[in-house]
Amino acid sequence: MIGTLSPNRQGAYLNKMKKIIVTTSWDDGHVLDIRLARLLKKYNLKGTFYISPKEREIARIDRLSDLQIRALSADMEIGAHTMTHPILTKVGDDIAKKEIGDSKSYLEKISGKTIVSFCYPAGCYNKKHKTMLKKAGFKLGRTVKRFGTDIDGDFFAIPTTIQAYRHWSDILPIFRNAGMGGFIRQYLNWDELAISIFDKMLENGGIFHLWGHSWEIDKNNDWQRLERVLKHISDNTKVKYLTNGELI
Repeated sequence: MIGTLSPNRQGAYLNKMKKIIVTTSWDDGHVLDIRLARLLKKYNLKGTFYISPKEREIARIDRLSDLQIRALSADMEIGAHTMTHPILTKVGDDIAKKEIGDSKSYLEKISGKTIVSFCYPAGCYNKKHKTMLKKAGFKLGRTVKRFGTDIDGDFFAIPTTIQAYRHWSDILPIFRNAGMGGFIRQYLNWDELAISIFDKMLENGGIFHLWGHSWEIDKNNDWQRLERVLKHISDNTKVKYLTNGELI
């Protein structure tokens, strides 16, 4: 069909065929996830909240309660993040299996929904952990790899595009994205980088995956930056908005 079109119409046809997806995900299960979820709803965006119900690094009073998790699940996808947030590559296989399986059953009991998405704590995993996820009944495993715009067929090692956080180590990929002219602005401001990547994706297609931690956004006073990005990526007729689980 494309061969019968004029060059201009071929370009328009191919551009129409490009798929653009926006998905967001948020880790750990801090009470500030409630504030973040309200912000997503304000802009009609979907979110997957990866919850570690007994996260050891978050004080009990600052963790989402069971009632809050249930309320959050009414509008957002709930994903598992182990029970206590151990680094899977630093614990034995029996502990890893239990942390993975128990988090799924615990969250399913609270939410009344099937939990299909999992996020590796700190993004650390190996081949055997992917197998554990599959055996536990998960359909997707999310990493913390940044600057990804495609899944590449492996749903148990899906990357992200950008974190709602400034990474000093991202000099090279930011330079590739911004060039000399916009490098400093995008290096110092993750919201500028996110908007630039998204705008390029509107032309090239791909999956724009924004992720972060609500407690980190609060700690860095980045709520205004986050809202700026959410507003920019929302309500676009070229985009399909999905949860992580819906990527499957």
